[in-house]
Amino acid sequence: MKYFLIFFFSLPLMAQAPTLRSELGPEVKKLLTKSGFKEENLSFAFKNLDKQEEFLGHNSEEPFIPASLSKIFTALYALKTLGADYQYVTSLHYTGTIKDGTLMGDIYLKGTGDPSLTMARLMDIAMDLRAIGIKKINGTFFFDETELPTISSLSDFGNGDQTYNPGLSALNLEYNRITLYRDGSKYTKKANFVPMPPMVHMQIEKSQKAFPLGTRYLFREETGGEIWEVSEKERYRLFEDIPVRRPSKRTAETFRALTELWGIYLPPARSGELPKEATLIGSDKSPPLLRLLALTLEYSNNLYAEQILLTATKKKSILEAATVLSNWLKKSIPSCDLPLLNGSGLTSEQKVRPTCFVDFLDKFALSPVAKRGFMSLLSINGQSGWLKNRLRHPDTNFRVWAKTGSLDYVANMAGVLFTLSGKRFAFSLSLSNLERRNIIDEAILKEKDPGQNSLARKSNTLKRKAPIWGRQAKELADNLLKHFIQTL
Repeated sequence: MKYFLIFFFSLPLMAQAPTLRSELGPEVKKLLTKSGFKEENLSFAFKNLDKQEEFLGHNSEEPFIPASLSKIFTALYALKTLGADYQYVTSLHYTGTIKDGTLMGDIYLKGTGDPSLTMARLMDIAMDLRAIGIKKINGTFFFDETELPTISSLSDFGNGDQTYNPGLSALNLEYNRITLYRDGSKYTKKANFVPMPPMVHMQIEKSQKAFPLGTRYLFREETGGEIWEVSEKERYRLFEDIPVRRPSKRTAETFRALTELWGIYLPPARSGELPKEATLIGSDKSPPLLRLLALTLEYSNNLYAEQILLTATKKKSILEAATVLSNWLKKSIPSCDLPLLNGSGLTSEQKVRPTCFVDFLDKFALSPVAKRGFMSLLSINGQSGWLKNRLRHPDTNFRVWAKTGSLDYVANMAGVLFTLSGKRFAFSLSLSNLERRNIIDEAILKEKDPGQNSLARKSNTLKRKAPIWGRQAKELADNLLKHFIQTL
């Protein structure tokens, strides 16, 4: 089989610069043809971790959309900046005095940005309030979100009602998504929609207009609150999840609902900064950062990635945080010289070269992190994460430790590959149809209602076909990796 292997030979005075050629072996070409993909749809780079002069590539210097592969950079930067044992703290405090079960003073719920806070752990804090004997409050309930910026959505990418694109703040809860309940009637005109638990600041309104393809809820900006529209032309399930745009307020109102279960009634929550003289009631700590990042990579959680990067950089916006990450990345790996726009990859505008990923993994994949290799944070084919059901065969099982990243018409993977011959490669593999991806992006930028122009209609058609393309790309990627496992 014919591959192009680039060998770096040591010369007396200078290193010979490699010349990359766009050439594929016959078996790879056969797999592409069989799957209906073209050579320009594929890019990859393989770099031997043990024998540095061995390199295999195709379109390896062509920038591609990394999507969630970007989280690999975020994870290592955060580990090096914050340390593997870093923990977020959520705490409850009071001012004033307690007499006969009544607090003559104020309650403060303070967050530091824990992206993993759950309702169960928030209940533990509510029980701390109960434990000190407070039954009634003559004062104000404040939530302190000053530790980190409050951002209403991670990105302007895609539909505005997708739960993978929530807001973030110093007080996050349950992935910053909330469930809506549609009452008895199956007809939208007659039904009422209620957040669970009920949120004072959140309103659901009915609309007679048709929504863009794939959009089931429309968010409308409201000072201090959230308004979501439901279309009378859509049919809704009994329970549906939507993203939260005011995370701190939602967390505080949920805390009120939990304390009510114990007969403790807090006044409506207001934003306010915790005073230094306040007394601690109770607190909760997140799992260590190493565990949070393992979850970030394994399940490709956008909220985790962006929140952790903001914490690590101490910046006030996602773009500012990404700029810090870009500068660090370029300094660490010269081939990673393209600017990043965020830390999660939730955009089609961000571009990275395949050589950047293999150079990054070559340098850091085996580096120890809290007595573990960074590579061990990645998903394992046949075992965990999005790779659990891929390449699941005795000949290939556990030989791909990688991160996946996908958007409509973009399917990527990067990590470490173990071949049957005993070699170990850092690799990056991407399949894409940029012509189709660009049509969708252009239609989003023009913000036209569906059916009003040919571009919108064409974009909607491509969106409907995207899942089929994605399954074909995944199958091709697995066949390519199987081929490389067997032949490299």
